[in-house]
Amino acid sequence: MPSEFLNVQAYENIVLAQITKERLLDAPTINTLAQELTLLLDRYPKISLVLDLAAVDYLSSAMLGKIVALYKGVKTNKGRMAMAGVKPALMPLFKVTQLDKLMEFFPEAKDAIFLYKRKPL
Repeated sequence: MPSEFLNVQAYENIVLAQITKERLLDAPTINTLAQELTLLLDRYPKISLVLDLAAVDYLSSAMLGKIVALYKGVKTNKGRMAMAGVKPALMPLFKVTQLDKLMEFFPEAKDAIFLYKRKPL
């Protein structure tokens, strides 16, 4: 499934979804990205998802809402989800919404993948 905003790589039962767009601010981009991420839940029902935001410089509250919805979908399917590569400038958004307490955060995607390989679902 080619995408202009998302690179997806699957490692056994672990899926790395790298968001490639720097600005996640406008509704069309956010909705397209949310649809593509939701398709991952259909394709990999019990997913260990690593969402890599290393390329993202700007993030709207609407995108945060889509990330929360994705997280809930992952949990409903008995999966797990980690955030990786979140830039220091974006962390206050996750802290003020207390998402930093809900999800696991890793400095780099490889750290989350390593942990998920060591502790499979």
